[in-house]
Amino acid sequence: MRPRAAGPPPTRRLDGRVALVTGAARGQGRTHAVRLAQEGADVIAVDVCGPVAALGYPAANRGDLEETARLVRSTGARLVAAETDVRGLSRAVDEGVAALGRLDVVVANAGISAWGGCGRSTRTTGAPSSTRT
Repeated sequence: MRPRAAGPPPTRRLDGRVALVTGAARGQGRTHAVRLAQEGADVIAVDVCGPVAALGYPAANRGDLEETARLVRSTGARLVAAETDVRGLSRAVDEGVAALGRLDVVVANAGISAWGGCGRSTRTTGAPSSTRT
């Protein structure tokens, strides 16, 4: 899936900059990574690429991150991609900075959503989720 072009044409205002995008394998993360690259930034793209909880929908996978990498590189940008969760983020950032020379922009996009609804319990006690401590 290709992200659709959104907004004005690229201005290259991020030439020479490096951006970190978490949750970069698909969706908004992919779109952020591609747009930053179109604006001139090199990209450090990070995603867990696997299930982290029972979500009710398929998690991003390695193929998704590879597609993001292909799309970013198609802009002429350099890219360092890492399959990791937040526990490996420091190492991924260190490797990206070592390869690309700096870090200027951070898009903290990673996240999951388990569609349960407000006030619905996931616990066996029946307590609404809004009352958890």
